[in-house]
Amino acid sequence: MTNDNTLDVEFDDVEHDEGDETGRLIRPYAITGGRTGAETDISLEAQIQASHRADELVGAYRWEAARLIELVQAPTALIEIAARLELPIGVARVLVADLVDDGAVVLHVPQPTQNFSSLLERVLDGVRNL
Repeated sequence: MTNDNTLDVEFDDVEHDEGDETGRLIRPYAITGGRTGAETDISLEAQIQASHRADELVGAYRWEAARLIELVQAPTALIEIAARLELPIGVARVLVADLVDDGAVVLHVPQPTQNFSSLLERVLDGVRNL
């Protein structure tokens, strides 16, 4: 254990067989070193895409992060990443935040709709017309 209360654990020798029905060898919270939150607030609908540096950085990561980079060659929502990697959203959020900090992926945050109430009214009208 290190002084900053984080575990110094290496997972390079643990392989993940995606077809294995017995479950993961590593619990999801261990993937993030026990961290449950990220400093960067990432919304569920935020689009994540591999950066131009992703190819040179991918070899430095464990399989979870490397697989995440493979998944985001085109913009992909955080919630979809979590589903495809079969990880809790909190774990996926921490992994993405780490990769953003490293420059391996780029975060595209959706801009809030300026006329949100108008959009909601149109949706409500559409539901009423069903």
